[in-house]
Amino acid sequence: MEENRFKFIVDKLKEQEGVEGIFILDNEGRLKFKFGELDLSQEDISPIFEAWKNRSGSFIFKDERFAILKNEEIQFAAKNLTKGRDNIVGSVTKEGDFLIAHTREEGLILLEWSILVNKVAWS
Repeated sequence: MEENRFKFIVDKLKEQEGVEGIFILDNEGRLKFKFGELDLSQEDISPIFEAWKNRSGSFIFKDERFAILKNEEIQFAAKNLTKGRDNIVGSVTKEGDFLIAHTREEGLILLEWSILVNKVAWS
């Protein structure tokens, strides 16, 4: 994925309230691009990618447990079980990268975030 395409994705997702962070991983889980105020490293993102690829039931992100509610080859959705106000949603992009967004439930619920992320990933 090119950087200008990543910027397009960020702009589209930021049209909704509640975006905490947006990440692009290559098909091996390496962090390519990131947006947001979270200071995250490859090690912080890896549990999400591994859970998606291995079809796990949950994962730990930022010391909080997320339950995976949707885990398909091209889409992913998880809810924070600790506080319940944030989500991790993902979609494979048309370029074959992995788009992952960390969101709050402000304006959109988890299902709506999942649909939006998938739509933007393939636009």
